[in-house]
Amino acid sequence: MNAFLISTLTVGIAEIGDRSLFLAILLGIQYRRPWPVFWGMSAGLFVNQLLSAILGVWLFSIIPASWQAMLVGSVFLIMAVWVLVPEDENVEIKSSARGIFFSSALAFFILEMADKTQIAVITLAGYFESVVPVVMGATLGILAVTTPALWLGCKFSHRLPVKSIKVIASVLFAVIGMWIIIDSFSSF
Repeated sequence: MNAFLISTLTVGIAEIGDRSLFLAILLGIQYRRPWPVFWGMSAGLFVNQLLSAILGVWLFSIIPASWQAMLVGSVFLIMAVWVLVPEDENVEIKSSARGIFFSSALAFFILEMADKTQIAVITLAGYFESVVPVVMGATLGILAVTTPALWLGCKFSHRLPVKSIKVIASVLFAVIGMWIIIDSFSSF
């Protein structure tokens, strides 16, 4: 349960102001049919998170245990900085003859490649040596942020203080990262 909750919170926080949020808004505006977009978005995100978690478990099986917490803390510190990097809000969405579902699934799968949330999933799955709770938590965390954006579209997006939200997320990641790193010194 710990892996699930930490994954949900970590990835949910990381998604605030992320390009996935803007993609959900754009797809909602473009298609104006939220259910096929939602299911496509869910499928694309789930597959991406699953592959990331499998990679994380394998990676942490070869990293010495004494270094794992230090790695996790470092990833949180990197995410604290990365969340402040401006995202490209002008993501171009192309319609596909295969339908809204497959367009959305493919768009979200590709968009999450090498994203901070993918790095977080790799790290969390490796640290907890668990795929299913991390994948389920990470997917839920992303969907908790992107689903309202999908439904609300751009109606309220221009009113959100995205910069302030990103600063708060950055501070949270930095505090968690430092806490983990300081705690990891007890294992040396």
